[in-house]
Amino acid sequence: MISQCIFKTPVAHMLLKEECGQITHASFTRKKIVRTSNKFLLLAQKELCEYFKGVRKKFTIKVNPVGTDYQKKVWHELLSIKYGHTKYYSDIAAILTSSPRAVGNACGCNPCLIFIPCHRVISKTMKNGGFSTFGGIIHKNMILKKEKI
Repeated sequence: MISQCIFKTPVAHMLLKEECGQITHASFTRKKIVRTSNKFLLLAQKELCEYFKGVRKKFTIKVNPVGTDYQKKVWHELLSIKYGHTKYYSDIAAILTSSPRAVGNACGCNPCLIFIPCHRVISKTMKNGGFSTFGGIIHKNMILKKEKI
């Protein structure tokens, strides 16, 4: 069974979905706050609040996003980008023997924002590339600024 909640962050409200003790979805939303008593969602919410306050730089929450094998390879690689650092789409592409555009497309399909730090992947040609949320690049820049990148 999938459980979900929506809570307030400094960027926007965030929707979390959990299944079998793992986060399957984390995204910004315009929807109203929805409280939960689910212990996994409450822990994820706590860790995200700590992240936005600047006291958490790594997550203990397990994520299990749905995606293609290629997307999962990209998302796994993104987990190696440390807080306060960035990589270019081309850096990730070189590691995976792929193309920057394919990496960008996988980042755009990331269903677990913040937990899988696609915001830390930037373009060499455009300032920060894109960000798949209703706030787009504005949200991405807010998060990168929060991490002081």
